Amino acid sequence: MFSQQFTIQNPTGLHARPASQLVALCKAIPDEIRLVTAKGPVNPKNILGILTAGLKNGSDITIEVEGDSEQQSGEKIIEFLSGLTE
Repeated sequence: MFSQQFTIQNPTGLHARPASQLVALCKAIPDEIRLVTAKGPVNPKNILGILTAGLKNGSDITIEVEGDSEQQSGEKIIEFLSGLTE
């Protein structure tokens, strides 16, 4: 299993636009993905779960991926989150 801690760096957090982009990315990944937040685990293939988690700049999450391509999938998610600037 891929598991990595990540701190949200996007100044506006995961609001609607980046959350919907994250959902699109995760839906294209066949592996099982979870974001573990302060409010509990979130399915990143569901936009309501992401928005309900209230992930703001500085929020710590753990990205967990299980499946055949878990390492590559986890790295794609980290790369996406790291690249957010809005």
